[in-house]
Amino acid sequence: MKLRELIECEYDLTINKITDDSRVKGAGILFIAVVGLTVDGHKFAKKAVENGAVAVVCQRPIEDIDVPQIIVKDSQKAMNEILNRFYSDPMNRMKLIGVTGTDGKTTTSEMMYQILNNMGHHTGYIGTNGIRSNHYEQDNDYSTPLPSELFRAFDGFVKDGCEYVSMEATGERLGTGKMEGMTFDASIFTNLTRDALDIFKTMENYGAAKAKLMSYTKPDGICLINYDDPYKDIFLKAANGQIMTYGFSDGADIYATNIKVGYSSLSFDLNGKLGNHHIESDLSGRFNVYNIMTVIALLNHFGFSVESLVEEVKKLKPIEARQTLIDLGQPFKVIVDYAHTANAVKNLVEYIRETMTFGRLVVVVGAGGSRDVHRRTDMAEYCTQNADYNYFTIEDARMEDPRMLVDTMVSTVPDATNYELIVDRDEAITKAIKDAKEGDNILILGKGAERYMDTMGVNVERPNDIERAVMVLNELGYKGK
Repeated sequence: MKLRELIECEYDLTINKITDDSRVKGAGILFIAVVGLTVDGHKFAKKAVENGAVAVVCQRPIEDIDVPQIIVKDSQKAMNEILNRFYSDPMNRMKLIGVTGTDGKTTTSEMMYQILNNMGHHTGYIGTNGIRSNHYEQDNDYSTPLPSELFRAFDGFVKDGCEYVSMEATGERLGTGKMEGMTFDASIFTNLTRDALDIFKTMENYGAAKAKLMSYTKPDGICLINYDDPYKDIFLKAANGQIMTYGFSDGADIYATNIKVGYSSLSFDLNGKLGNHHIESDLSGRFNVYNIMTVIALLNHFGFSVESLVEEVKKLKPIEARQTLIDLGQPFKVIVDYAHTANAVKNLVEYIRETMTFGRLVVVVGAGGSRDVHRRTDMAEYCTQNADYNYFTIEDARMEDPRMLVDTMVSTVPDATNYELIVDRDEAITKAIKDAKEGDNILILGKGAERYMDTMGVNVERPNDIERAVMVLNELGYKGK
């Protein structure tokens, strides 16, 4: 595609690739000099030209490069607009659904993906569990990919015939402007609990970053907002589309009553602006009541009847690494879940406590390095108070020393005795399972289906938590049916 077709300018250069990474090599590269939180792309423009960039989009003139420079006010916003043109406007060729919040993004996005595909509407998914549609798949290292990879996924979905995209929108991507210039047909706010304060410093800043998704929603779109969340006003004020609130209170536009939670079942009554409906699901947990309500309300906005959606909710299958029960015939339960914030762990522990019949509740959980310290200490405080026994380990140590990371985790629970520290995550999982007694409930939390661990900036491959648990159970002689 010609440069003048991508951005207003006089240059007839052929562009084959668009990137903000100066290390990318090739012919016909358009380099976007993005100003980030810690890195200014303008400083690397010369390197980009050496690697094949034939033009640069930037926010100020750059010296010592001899290729055309197109000056814009916001290079990140310009990059997203250019990518959208480069891939023939995928944002307006599919219905784009964004889900943001601290917890529940993956489950809600996956529910949407399942139901739409089950109803015969080809849909793409982007999030923690990968990038995929029926006949398209793309590697993904982030819940929300960087722009060049995100629009490549959109292009793949369009070519695969997708009508909808259900995707997670993280606070980091929203807060750093990586989604500027994007537009959504619908958006969901799940909740806001303590997380990412190493980046945003305050909960208000964190909320304002996530609330950008509401402002990116089209005027004729819909913004689903959790009425029960204490930070809801930030999202209500940012909403650009039609607002619908949901919750457990009758102050919400739609609300749930008569909630009944079983070990592998869930039912409740949906009330309010969508009428009165009885909901049943094979999924479980009170937190999934919120997720199911948003899916029904959002898809009803797109024209699907509530009655048909109620029937589809009954068909929902468990989400990968979300309350995944591993049953190989062992006399205790092993459950793997991605829960990696104190709030998510709390929700899961409460669910297990509510549905377990006997035995101990044992938790294997880690904390992420290079993140807000309170995130890890809150986790340890809650677990030592509410689980019978805990194995504290690492999640992703990132740039921190793993030993110091787990030591810090328990720094605010000096009197607790119901835990042990095991730096090696695989060893912690192994010991928890081998120490299990009949009737115990073993929760393995934090990594889910991820097959890597970030150590000193390098993603080290490993079996994921599900695979590791199966390996240990096999060693103990449990092979399943």
